[in-house]
Amino acid sequence: MPLKAIIDCRTVIGPELSQEAWNELAVRHRHGLAVTMACCGAPGHLRTSGRGLRHFYHATGSGCHYAEESKEHLAIKYLVYRASVAEGWETQVECPSPDRSWIADVSATKGGRTVVFEVQVSPISPAELAERDAHYQNAGIESYWLLADFPNRSRVLAAWYDTSLAGDGGPRAEDVFSIDRSLFSTGPENHLFSAKSIRSAGLRVKDQSLFTTNNPEIPIAVWVREVLNGNYLRYLEETRAAISYRRRLLILAAPLLERLHAFYPSIRDRTFHKRLASLARTRQPAQSEPEFRKRSAAIASEIDWIEKEYRSMMAEESGLFFWKSTGKKSAMRPVFRLESEKKVRQLEERIAVIDRWESSFNAAMRTLEQDGSDLHPVDPDQE
Repeated sequence: MPLKAIIDCRTVIGPELSQEAWNELAVRHRHGLAVTMACCGAPGHLRTSGRGLRHFYHATGSGCHYAEESKEHLAIKYLVYRASVAEGWETQVECPSPDRSWIADVSATKGGRTVVFEVQVSPISPAELAERDAHYQNAGIESYWLLADFPNRSRVLAAWYDTSLAGDGGPRAEDVFSIDRSLFSTGPENHLFSAKSIRSAGLRVKDQSLFTTNNPEIPIAVWVREVLNGNYLRYLEETRAAISYRRRLLILAAPLLERLHAFYPSIRDRTFHKRLASLARTRQPAQSEPEFRKRSAAIASEIDWIEKEYRSMMAEESGLFFWKSTGKKSAMRPVFRLESEKKVRQLEERIAVIDRWESSFNAAMRTLEQDGSDLHPVDPDQE
């Protein structure tokens, strides 16, 4: 049900008329004054909703899809229109494209910038939403959607989002040891913007209010103002940029965390001490026991050092990890602080220490295993 029609060769927006002017039009229409629907050119009539909103409706059999608009759609569209006018923008309702291939619910223009708003009260598939928004993107028009069925489409939108994240070829956050997947969790408006560059907000039809990931209830007039002054687009862009940055950090950190995860069983099971003890049990009595004990004691000391170094790195005091409950009794797990490139470099430096130490340990053990060799203890300061 449109808010505007063509009467006496001019565009008339019903809610903008005074009650007196509206009554006069109604009388003239009953006496033959033609009302032409601006959306399709079909005949129309005047009507006032139960809430007092003056609007037009199509004559029976027009075949125009606007004839199917609900009263809720009409009321919300008018709220968007009034909010845009209040911000000083040149505003139109039911604004068609030059070729009339689409009609925007509300179009606002100011200073060379055009913003259109689409109110979607009825369900719309994600594919249809993307197709319809492509008309605006291809025309270079800044479009915003008020979507009532976000919750019903959240799974599809999340799948789009996950696919867009994986487009860089990097690993999924849930597949990387010690990464908090919630760093990449966000809401449907960000899913849509990150995946398809579609700008949107959730719509609560009955309350005539909006919601986003970070704000459970936003008056429509407030949101329209934030859109028109550019703040809402900045929010979407900043969120996408932050997530993109975390993805770059994840790609850098993933192999380091995988290496750390692979090293952990050796610390947990005291593998290095066990390997040294096993060697001691297999020694021949004829071999030089004092020299062996001296070398093995040095290696044991270095094993103690790397175990302490590992635990120091994993402690919250290091600034690299924090510990989070797994939800299973008192079980905790380490989570890497995926905050900056500096953190990743610090992790890389600590992993390099582990790599150098393990290489040195293996070399020392090979030497110790050789009968009669010139044995050398592990040097923690080497390289």
